[in-house]
Amino acid sequence: MKEEIEWRKESSEEAARELFEELFGEEEEEEEEEEEEEEEEEDGPSYEAPATEGSQKDEDLKDISYEYKKHILPTLSKYCLDCHDAETAKGDIDLESAFGRRPLVRDRSLWENVAERIRNGDMPPKDKDQPHEKERLRLRKWISNEVDLFDYSQVRAPGHVPARRLSREEYNRTISDLVGLDLRPADQFPMDFTGTSGFSNSANTLFLHTAHLDRYMSAAETVIDAAQKDKSVWNRLTDNGNVKQSLRRFVRLAFRRPPTDKEMNSYLNHYQTQKGKGKNDKEAVGTVMKVILVSPNFLLKAEELSSVDKDTKVTQYDMASRLSYFLWASAPDQDLLSLAEKDQLQNTKTIREQILRMLKDPRSESLGRIFASEWLSTDDVGPRIRKDPIDNPWCTETLMAAMREETSLFFHSLVMENEPIERLIDSNYTFLNAELAEYYRVPDIEGKHMRRVKINTRQRGGILGHASVLATTSFPHRTSPVLRGTWILTTLLGTPPPPPPPDVPEIEVGGGRRAASTLREKLEVHRDSKRCAGCHSQIDPLGFALENYSEFGRWRNGVDNRGELPNGARFRGPQGLKMALIDTRLDDLGKQLIRKMLSYALGRQLEYYDEAVVREIAQRLKGSGYPLKDMVIEIGLSYPFTIKRVPVEVSNKTKPQIR
Repeated sequence: MKEEIEWRKESSEEAARELFEELFGEEEEEEEEEEEEEEEEEDGPSYEAPATEGSQKDEDLKDISYEYKKHILPTLSKYCLDCHDAETAKGDIDLESAFGRRPLVRDRSLWENVAERIRNGDMPPKDKDQPHEKERLRLRKWISNEVDLFDYSQVRAPGHVPARRLSREEYNRTISDLVGLDLRPADQFPMDFTGTSGFSNSANTLFLHTAHLDRYMSAAETVIDAAQKDKSVWNRLTDNGNVKQSLRRFVRLAFRRPPTDKEMNSYLNHYQTQKGKGKNDKEAVGTVMKVILVSPNFLLKAEELSSVDKDTKVTQYDMASRLSYFLWASAPDQDLLSLAEKDQLQNTKTIREQILRMLKDPRSESLGRIFASEWLSTDDVGPRIRKDPIDNPWCTETLMAAMREETSLFFHSLVMENEPIERLIDSNYTFLNAELAEYYRVPDIEGKHMRRVKINTRQRGGILGHASVLATTSFPHRTSPVLRGTWILTTLLGTPPPPPPPDVPEIEVGGGRRAASTLREKLEVHRDSKRCAGCHSQIDPLGFALENYSEFGRWRNGVDNRGELPNGARFRGPQGLKMALIDTRLDDLGKQLIRKMLSYALGRQLEYYDEAVVREIAQRLKGSGYPLKDMVIEIGLSYPFTIKRVPVEVSNKTKPQIR
């Protein structure tokens, strides 16, 4: 409010005009904005690559040599440890402790961040003593040798995937495939939380809580009762009355493996017990199926134990489940289980063929709807991120759903068409329905269904122009260059800036077109602070390039959308930012997507030893531009996906803890 009053004082004529428009001229403002959507401002090149003179390039490292004790230790001590020792740890960066954790790849992200800061020249801060050019090159060469050129075979390990329960989405999809009804009973379960991996299928959060137990019973009742009310569904489930055969088939699909004789005898005995109590065949079979749906063998994903602390191939049926929950977020189908039964799911050729088959199945849309939306955090748009619909009647549930769906369908299409990863950033098409098209001011789109639309302006090409992404990276009432820049560095590139010092106050106020320049000035003042300059010089330019988009992604002109990075790269607006990312950070984007997809496929947080596989896959895909379908195949064939090792400390723990 204070900024609003000051602005009106400074420009009374402009304030009067805007006040009139706010009260009486909403339609006129909409028309003005519509014209803005069609006219992208042009005032010079969108992107200027960093100058080669005076900047450090990777080629500069080729002829650099160093002696560890003579060059590296003294340089770190002189220029870095004053601020980043264990006691001070400015910006939560403790190089002294990290220095003692060998190999350095245990803190790969930290040291890569250090190398990037040294390369860009924004560390040490400008008011501190600066290392000579050769000292910077030696430090970068040392980090490169310790991290990039590290022999990862020394720490090679497939990791361990603990037993865990099905996530809510996995439960719903598994039930749908099992009985053929879209019931979504798990929507009534307690919320799943994303673990340190960032995904809801992460084993470190999928514990069994006592709150789940009653819900599992109720869900089983709901599912089987609904199936019995649908004659065609029930006839299919019960093979038209063949009890033993239908129960065996049901258990096989529910448990994702053939039942043992002991299990089958138990269920058949239970069936006979129910018959003895006077229940008819339909009621008795239904009761047994409900028991099956509350069995730990259905509710949990617990892989068969192998030799302790020894690499072994993932078993046939566990491989079927790994593939199906990676690509479909659901249980294996008959084809996968049949191949497992024939011992053919440890064959590279067969696995590749199955991945291609499964991607053609409509269920593979889970890669967009679950993986991409959780990676990019667009699943929060609508449920948690939205405008007040009373004051903003345009902010409907259906529009929020269309925003989420645009990103999900777009990512899935990139996988299906094996597009190179730069299409994620810059593309000439998107997915729209009439409501979202009207919001974007794209003409001639009718109907509620989402469809692929070729776009003539690059404003909407790629995820940086998606309303879901732009809303996720804003506050509900205004944009935030800091949030958007941090999201790009962290989510897209995997190079998160350190957290701000604890005593630094908020600096962003106001918003909208009239406050954009004020916001830039305030951030520039903020960057003058010694404690803030290093991070904000990386963050703010990325965020300001997206200022043409409002907090919910509507296009606007009249903003300052220039950005300049410490390495000298300059860009203007979304298109310039896209060009800069593709020109200078495509490898970072490629490796980050490999990391996130591998973590999602394994259902666990990646560890430092997983970086070996990430880099192997990146090396194979780099020449072709990191195509996404090839990336999915590489992950499905990768070492940690096909091999397992049970650590000694968990060899006797086969079930999640009940809390």
